[in-house]
Parts: sequence; C-alpha cells; structure tokens
Amino acid sequence: MQQDPEPAGSPGPQQDPALPHSPSMPPPESLSEGHQSSHSDSPTEQATEEEFQFLRCQGCRAEAKCPKLLPCLHTLCSGCLEESSMQCPVCRAPWPSGAGTQALDNVFFESLQRRLSVYQQIAREQAFCTRCKEPAHYWCFECEQLICTKCFEAHQWFLKHEARPLAELRSQSVREFLDGTRKSNIIFCSNPNHRSPMLTSIYCRGCSKPLCCSCALLDRGHSELKCDISMEIQQRQDELDTMTQDLQEQDRTFGAAQAQMRSAISQLGRVRADTEEFIRERVREVVAHVLEQERELLQGVGARYQRDYEEIAGQLGRLDAVLQRIRMGSVLVQRMKLYASDQEVLDMHDFLRKALHQLRQEEPQSLRATVHTDSFDEFRVRLQDLVSCITRGTDAALSRRASPEAASTPRDTCGTDPRSASW
Repeated sequence: MQQDPEPAGSPGPQQDPALPHSPSMPPPESLSEGHQSSHSDSPTEQATEEEFQFLRCQGCRAEAKCPKLLPCLHTLCSGCLEESSMQCPVCRAPWPSGAGTQALDNVFFESLQRRLSVYQQIAREQAFCTRCKEPAHYWCFECEQLICTKCFEAHQWFLKHEARPLAELRSQSVREFLDGTRKSNIIFCSNPNHRSPMLTSIYCRGCSKPLCCSCALLDRGHSELKCDISMEIQQRQDELDTMTQDLQEQDRTFGAAQAQMRSAISQLGRVRADTEEFIRERVREVVAHVLEQERELLQGVGARYQRDYEEIAGQLGRLDAVLQRIRMGSVLVQRMKLYASDQEVLDMHDFLRKALHQLRQEEPQSLRATVHTDSFDEFRVRLQDLVSCITRGTDAALSRRASPEAASTPRDTCGTDPRSASW
C-alpha cells in the first residue's frame, strides 16, 4: 500500500538530490535539425524516419509542434490549427460545436516524439547528461533522464532505478527501445495534495481517476467502483479495438459506395463523349450557318455534364472524408496499441471513443448515384429537329429552283434562318 510522503526533512525514495526534480526527457529533435549533422543518415535511420512519418502534421507535413487531435481524428500542428477556421484543412470536416469536442492535446504523439528524440541521440552518440551536460553513458527508464558516469553513481545511491548503459541500448531496434519506455503501470495518483508523486495500481470508475491506496481507502463513496488499473486500461484498449473492428464493415460499405460513385463519374464522362461525337458528326453535314447551333448544343451538353458531375462529386467528397476518418481512426488506435503508454490510453480514451462512435453513425446508403443517360437524349432530339428542319428547307429550295411556280410559294424559314429552328 502506498503511504503518504515523509516529512520534508526526510529524504524520500522518490527524489534524487543529485538530479533535477522535474521531468527532464530531452525535447523532440526536429527532423531538419537531425539532417544537419555531418554524417549522412544510415539506412536504419531512414527506415525509422519513414516508419514514423505519421507523427508529422497532416496539414503542412512538417514536424508537429504541440500536436492537436481533431474530432475527425486528424492531427495538426499549432500553426495549422490557428490558420484553419472551423473545419479540418485535410478532410474539410466541420468542427462540432461544444466545449467537449474541441481539439485534444495529442499526448501520444508528443510522448512518442520525445522518446524517438532520445533514441536518435543515443544511436548517433550525441547524448549528454541531463544534469551536468557531460557525455551521457546511461539512460534511466524511470526518471527518463540521460546520465553520465559520475551522476549515475549518485543516482543509484539514492534511487536504485533501472538504468541501462547507452552502449547496450544502441544495439536495440527503435521498437525495442520504445517498448521499454512505455512505462507500463507507472501511473501516479491524481490527488494534487500529495507532496510527491504517489504510484498507484487502483482506478476509480466513479471519479474516472487513478488513486493511490491511501486515497482509495479515504474515498468511501465509490468503494464498489474501484478496480485494478491494469484491468481498466486493458478494458479500454479492448473497447477501442472492438470499435475499430466494427468500423471495418463500415469501411467496406463506404468503399463500395465510393467505387460506385467513381464508376458513375466514368459513365457520365463516357456519355458526354458519345453525345459530343454524335453532335459533331451530324453538325458536319449541315451548312455553315448551323455552326452556331452546334456551339449551343455543345454548351448544353457541357452544362448538363457539369451539373450532374458536381452533384455526384459532392457526394463523393463526403465519402472520401468519412473513409479517411475511418482509416485514420483505425491506424491511430493500432499505433497507440504499439507505442502509447498506459497514461496516454487513459487520457485519450474518451475522446477517441466519442470520435469512433460518431463514425459508426455514418450511413452511406443514401449516397447512391445514378446517371440518367436519357437526360442527354434531349440534345439528340433537338439536333434531329434542326437537321430535319434544314433538310426540309434544302428540299424546298431545290423545288423552287426547279419550278417557277414554287418561287412564289412562301419559303420555309427554318432552312434559311437558324434562329427560327425549333428548340
């Protein structure tokens, strides 16, 4: 059972007088800064950078500073978040109203950036002691500090934490190092009145907070709502996994609707091409003054195509946005499962659960697009009427030239004045 901290005059087991008290994991090193080193990146470093491209801002593709997770599950840097008004610049999804749906600090991305920065410093032999800035030779997984040999002796004298030589860590892959820094079960009590952080293994579902043994005993109102924190974390991870599995069926449904939309656009394009070719073939058979009618017919076809295209393309855009959110949610949950710490799962669960639940409400059934090819028949009919009118006028002209009596007969203006053609 965790006890309250000892009096201020007694050296507690949680504090190292030889090292700074505040968390001191080095800040993330930007990719641009990393590439300024004199030596070129090794194939391993290049593969690592490619694998963790998802940590970049999904708006500007630069390294995400203070990454924020939006309700649509895209992550933006602070700069892109300030520039975007009330919609995601990636998928154009509007932000829901309400204080509970604003952007969330992506603590998972921030933590992973810091841990990757430490690994890069260790791998490149550019790690320095957090306290004295001398070359570091050890890494403490509990304090999250780089330590030189001299400071390591004081560190182990007071704390006896798990600290491993950097030479040993350099032989590890990046995944092995990140797995070792996930800090499983190292979660502190949420009570702000503790003078130093208190470890906990209890979670109160009534308060939705981790508690130490002392606080759990004092909180008698939720005695039946307390559980092992590892069980709560596993339950939340399982819930997110189940939601992403349920979204797979929705992914297939939206994918089928998306394919149907793309097929509709292709069919619309083929109908447009066929109609234009038909119009051109017939227009070439008429006289010069019908060319103006040809232009009007082509404009009509283009306008009809544009109208139908914009209607279907608008629905396709919504499908693309929803599909992107679905796939982004699945990828984010899987990456959290690989790299997120227990605290990060606790912090982000409610936000992710709400966003994934909203995705499950999306329905593509009403987004069925149908291309009405008969709507283009109107132009064929109009062209036939024009050709018939011109043909009748041509036949009448030939008759008038052959018969003097026909010269006094009123002429069919349809053949001589294109403006009189029936539309």
